[in-house]
Amino acid sequence: MSRKIRLLPAVLLATALAVAGCGKPESAADDQAGGLTTIQGGTLMIGSQQSYIPGEFREDGAGELTGFGVEIVAEIAKRLGLTPKWVQSDYSALITGLQAQQFDMGSGGMSVNPERLQQVDMIGYYQSGATFLVRAADEGKYTTGESMCGHKLGMLEGSTTLEKAVATLNEKCGGKPIQIEFYTSTPLGLQGLLSERITAYAPDLAQAQYIVKENPGQFATTDYHLVDYLINFTFGKNGNAALRDAVFKALGDMMADGTYTRILEGWNLKTGGLTQPAYNGELTGKP
Repeated sequence: MSRKIRLLPAVLLATALAVAGCGKPESAADDQAGGLTTIQGGTLMIGSQQSYIPGEFREDGAGELTGFGVEIVAEIAKRLGLTPKWVQSDYSALITGLQAQQFDMGSGGMSVNPERLQQVDMIGYYQSGATFLVRAADEGKYTTGESMCGHKLGMLEGSTTLEKAVATLNEKCGGKPIQIEFYTSTPLGLQGLLSERITAYAPDLAQAQYIVKENPGQFATTDYHLVDYLINFTFGKNGNAALRDAVFKALGDMMADGTYTRILEGWNLKTGGLTQPAYNGELTGKP
């Protein structure tokens, strides 16, 4: 089944959801079923920009979130006896949203870096990285980092890992550095690419493959890796450690019994799967 990616409409819906559901809950409560304390008893609230394709996004004409991340979280919540509730948040506001207890955990394709680890704990669930997505007419161009020197690259606001990678790359660009333009969502970045405001957009590897597959004739990508990183769920530092540890265990159980692999295969993700959850960027780490 072909899944068309909704561009601007998804952003409008996400904005509406942000107005409706982004406020801080009135009080915390205990989840009696699982023995876990969550912000809203019995509910697992997950912050996400909801445009992380194919992890957490809305298909064209659909109101419900879908994606491999959504399915992984749904299974984790089921095993913990909780009901998942997704809360819209800009990517750049996910950490502050956690700190303000607007949601129990963050998602949305966040990678590990030292600055983030000072504020949050991270459970890695997928090995990915960033590449260049270009217009189909530019297929075959910009296949190396240096080929982007002097051009404009789009990325999500708050993508500090990518910013650092570009800064390193710019040391090789002489007097023609790569310029960065920030977007609050991937659909807006794709609009910027199609309107030729930017030469390329920097999604992660899974995103790029999915966008090209679902939009034939519009976009192309390359094998170039701007940077490699783990995709993570995030939890406030010194926050709800019991929930963090329970999510880590449930995810590990899913990897051991094959549920995790079946979810990835359902989204045609043949690489990037892990054999155990990572912790704070360490593939063999544990909380």
